[in-house]
Amino acid sequence: MQQHPLDDPIRSALTGRHSPMAITSGTAARYPGDVAPFGSMPLSPTPADWASLAEIATDDAVAMFVPTEFVVADGWSTHLELGLVQLTDDDVDTSGTRGDDIVDLADADVPEMLRLTALTRPGPFLPRTIAFGGYVGVVDGGRLVAMAGRRLSMPGWVEISAVCTDPEARGRGLARRLITEVARGVRADGDRAFLHVAAGNPAQGLYEAMGFVVRRTSKVVDVTPPR
Repeated sequence: MQQHPLDDPIRSALTGRHSPMAITSGTAARYPGDVAPFGSMPLSPTPADWASLAEIATDDAVAMFVPTEFVVADGWSTHLELGLVQLTDDDVDTSGTRGDDIVDLADADVPEMLRLTALTRPGPFLPRTIAFGGYVGVVDGGRLVAMAGRRLSMPGWVEISAVCTDPEARGRGLARRLITEVARGVRADGDRAFLHVAAGNPAQGLYEAMGFVVRRTSKVVDVTPPR
């Protein structure tokens, strides 16, 4: 049976649309360390696959989305193991138009994006994560107070990520509006949107209320090779 691209979205992205930025060795691939910590190898890895991953994990930990039953190889260090829920945009309503307060974010906005993500911790956001493109936000009083954007991308699917709101700006529906705006752009490009949320994160309730539907559960592991 052919694997669905969302069963291993990191690999689907790194071997597809994001292959120009992929760092590869044998059966393993990863993003540059200043773009994203994510990497991939076959989901049922052999010792040779782990060796390939070790070749490109010499300086940084590598984060992988893997099945819940996945076991890290002996000798590797696990720095994070967290349950994930993957949702797709089955019933999301993207009708309507962009609000005047929503702006496109560019390289000049990276310092503010780094400040906001450091404050709210929506997931990894690094100095060149903006290379994924499609980031939008709301600026209030000269400060970025909310943002969302694109991350993993493959034919048919684009991930929404970096959804965050400054605590002082919460309660205004900014996250919902920004997610809708990103999803609208994804659909305009002929793709569908998906996202991940940590298991137990209350944000899942917002996503489901918007029309996102749970597709599968998995986990993220952050690992470094034997030294």
